[in-house]
Amino acid sequence: MNKFIGLITILLVFSANIVTAQKTEISGKISEAGSNNPIPYVSIVFKGTYTGTMSDLNGNYNLSSVKPASIIEFTAVGYKKQVFTIKPNQVNKLDIELVEDIVSLAEISVRPGENPAIPLFRKIIDRKKENNPSDFPSWRSKLYSKTEIDIKNVKEALRKKKLIKQFSFVFAYIDSLEIEGKTFLPVFFTETVSNYYHNSVTNANREEIVANKVSGMTSDMITQFTGKMYEGVNPYDNYIMVSDIGLISPLNSLGLQFYNYYLRDSTMLNGRKIYEISFKPRLPQEPTFRGKFWVEDESFAVTKVEMQLSEKANINFLNNLQYSIEYQKKDDRWVPRNELLITDLDIQKDKDSEKMGFMGRKTNVYQDFIFEDTLPVAIKKKDEIVVSKDAVKKDEIFWESARPIELQKREAGIYEMVDLVKNVPLYKTVVEYLYMFYYGYRDLGKVELGPYYYLYSSNKVEGSRVRLGGRTTSKFNPNLRLNGYGAYGFKDEDFKYGGGLEYFFSKKPTSKISLQGQHDYELLGKSSNALMEDNILTSVLSKNPNTKLNMIDRVEATFDKEWINGFSNQLSVTSTHIFSGPYVPFISSAGDSISSIRTGEIKLNTRYSPGTNFVQDGFERNTFGNYDPVINVGVTAGLKGFLGNDYEYLKLDFNLSDRIKLNPFGYLTYYFQAGKIWGDVPFPLMKIHEGNETYAFDLYAFNLMNYQEFVSDTYASLFLEHHFQGFFLNKVPLFRRLKWREVIGVRTLVGSYDETKHTSLVFPAGMTGLRSTPYTEFSAGIENIFKIIRVDAVWRYNYNESQKVKLGIMFSLQLTL
Repeated sequence: MNKFIGLITILLVFSANIVTAQKTEISGKISEAGSNNPIPYVSIVFKGTYTGTMSDLNGNYNLSSVKPASIIEFTAVGYKKQVFTIKPNQVNKLDIELVEDIVSLAEISVRPGENPAIPLFRKIIDRKKENNPSDFPSWRSKLYSKTEIDIKNVKEALRKKKLIKQFSFVFAYIDSLEIEGKTFLPVFFTETVSNYYHNSVTNANREEIVANKVSGMTSDMITQFTGKMYEGVNPYDNYIMVSDIGLISPLNSLGLQFYNYYLRDSTMLNGRKIYEISFKPRLPQEPTFRGKFWVEDESFAVTKVEMQLSEKANINFLNNLQYSIEYQKKDDRWVPRNELLITDLDIQKDKDSEKMGFMGRKTNVYQDFIFEDTLPVAIKKKDEIVVSKDAVKKDEIFWESARPIELQKREAGIYEMVDLVKNVPLYKTVVEYLYMFYYGYRDLGKVELGPYYYLYSSNKVEGSRVRLGGRTTSKFNPNLRLNGYGAYGFKDEDFKYGGGLEYFFSKKPTSKISLQGQHDYELLGKSSNALMEDNILTSVLSKNPNTKLNMIDRVEATFDKEWINGFSNQLSVTSTHIFSGPYVPFISSAGDSISSIRTGEIKLNTRYSPGTNFVQDGFERNTFGNYDPVINVGVTAGLKGFLGNDYEYLKLDFNLSDRIKLNPFGYLTYYFQAGKIWGDVPFPLMKIHEGNETYAFDLYAFNLMNYQEFVSDTYASLFLEHHFQGFFLNKVPLFRRLKWREVIGVRTLVGSYDETKHTSLVFPAGMTGLRSTPYTEFSAGIENIFKIIRVDAVWRYNYNESQKVKLGIMFSLQLTL
């Protein structure tokens, strides 16, 4: 065995030496034929690769590649292109002479010693507005899209596993990808035919999906993702957004700060000269691309782009992103003709290069591109997608006539394969558990049980607590959903319960009524983002046992109406009975114990979120992709005697939140909240400011403020948080490899209350009002640790007279690109 290990070691060392030696190198000097003068800024590149360099002021160059290379190209403005064959995996010496070729760059003067690609790039930027399709006069086009998702690098060992045997038939569809020779297994395929409109006045787009064919699925939730709109790639934009990361476009107006550009070649096309420019990032770890684009002389419009993400860019899971687009000339403008987007995602943590993951490919083909002063449809001020009612009902005859490009044999077979996969029992089981993980419920058909994370918890009032709940699904009734739960505390030996119903008149836009009731403990003043009291994570992550609980009986009826996408109202009528708690007692100003208080109130809430997009999956609605402000205004009236109300009051609350892109410096989020209470009410009905007594970082709370520490009847707060997305750490060698990202924040609060009022109940121990000085917290943290962990150091700046802890370390989980 020792000899065997020794032999392997010798072979590994020998192999390493061979690999090290297998390096193609070339150097030399470039001069002008006839004069022998050195030529600077000559583009030298190994043909078929992006590996290249430029000659220096003395005409000298040096280039190497770890990949075998046998052909090298030399190009320079004013000289004829030259191509040479060299010896791969060896050191080559090559001095050459370039022959003068008269090349005219229209409207460009190249200064001696200047990189000729730079003045050409400046002309592209100067003409960007007139050449950007987003700035064209209003136009419309027919659009055909097809999207394929594959599992990449399916290994032989995987096929032999017993668990996978049920899927053995799918391996007949396995193929090899042209790019990088990777094997892949297609698992999803869709085609879409749309009418696409662009309004030059509002700079908004409208996509009408008239036909959609999805492998094994007929859901509108899937359909609206299959068109052009959600791709969001335009090379003329300064930044291409991928989640919250702004990838720097090679046509960025400040591109010279992020890229090196090289003029590689020029050709004639339909009597016009086309220049080929290659680019690569100055700092590979920046969110940049490498590739090339072609530009027309005189108009300086880009006619074609090929680019792929820099290998070292700080983006999670995204192993590669490739994008290409070709333009065609229409009425003296270069308009899109076809584009291809390829994304390569890694899901397996493996040291070798053959990691399993997903690969997505999307192709768009534009047809019948027409400029029109007046479009045939009205377009709103924001992008919108409309899906025709019969989009998923088109027959094969329609698709054969609608496809501008013929399906490959592999693509056509995916429809059959996916239909077979859906009938495999293991597939159904996996889908059910993925649903449970995401929504928290176990689907049993007409009923689903959950949420599973409420099954067990503990607190100081109830001790150990168990809970079981459930709700009906659309299989029970597509418009009616019932829900309910029961819980039991082993310390207080008391049952708690809750339940209700929702009835949907319409889901898009939402119009529904609901009725909910409960008899359970609650934490007064918790943030909207806080973990629920009976969540098991609350028990695990709490700094102290949760004591500040009050029993609450509540019945609430609500009516929700969404007038248009992004604008809605909610009207609610609520009767609440709040009981004195063992740790939050109700004591009158005379010192008497009060068992409970009652309220009856009416509330009207208005929400405006113009940039919100959503997908509707049955009863569930998930929102995403919002970079516009979200505004909520609520007015609550408590009428004495109404539903047994003990008090008369009026509440006004307002909040505003937004996420602002500040590329290349990341993005800023803010959350502003303000409110006013008129009337004499006890502390449970005042504004109890959101605190946090767990180790989990709460985005909508003051993380070092105790629960129920401060109350107000007039207040305003502001949360600011800036995510740098690795802007600084990407430039530090050690942190660059870790791909950590910086985040800083500040939270501040001003508030007061009328001390002549709110005296019917004495404030419990630890509760007080704010002074004239704003309460303030600062935070600094690192996110993207192991791609999902965020750690923040939070500093409580003031109000520290009775505080032992002024600095806290908080944790949170977040999954982002």
